[in-house]
Amino acid sequence: MLDSLHPLLQEQLNNNYLLAAVLATVIVMPVLLFLLHTQLKSWHQEHNIRKVIRRLGVQSMENIRLPDGTGGEVTIAYLLLGRNAILVVGVMRFEGLIFGSPHTDQWTQVINRRSYKFDNPDHNLQRQINAVRLIAPGARVSGWHLFCHGAKFPKDKPDNILQLGDVRSLPKRPKHNDIPKQIRATWKQLEVAV
Repeated sequence: MLDSLHPLLQEQLNNNYLLAAVLATVIVMPVLLFLLHTQLKSWHQEHNIRKVIRRLGVQSMENIRLPDGTGGEVTIAYLLLGRNAILVVGVMRFEGLIFGSPHTDQWTQVINRRSYKFDNPDHNLQRQINAVRLIAPGARVSGWHLFCHGAKFPKDKPDNILQLGDVRSLPKRPKHNDIPKQIRATWKQLEVAV
């Protein structure tokens, strides 16, 4: 039927279809981007966390549980075979301003002039390090808190804090041969235990 219509009328109909498609795209795309924004932001944050983790260690284990020696368990976000030690890395998904030091029992998060207290994460990190040492006594183990989601430390940032932006200042990823034999043996021991 469209073939029998006058060419000008047919061209007008085609233009209307094109106009409708363009309008639908202009209206639908921003709505889709708005709806997907949170998911895209979350994916980007997780991608950046994995970049830091890859930079810190040759091998990693994720979300592992170990006995804590007191009848309980600890969960370690990332356990890494690092250049000079086994690394315990906890991921802290905080935004806003963070105030805290190794010597205080509670730290403070400030978002939009509201403050929220949370326990000093060093206590939990030390429990995680001790759990690794229970399996591998005498092992060199150190720990980091990886703060993401835009957390900022306006005052002194504790030494065991990493932020996503710190990845550029970290040494290059170690090669497997750069790791001392003793640390590689400890890693094998941990792999068996987990």
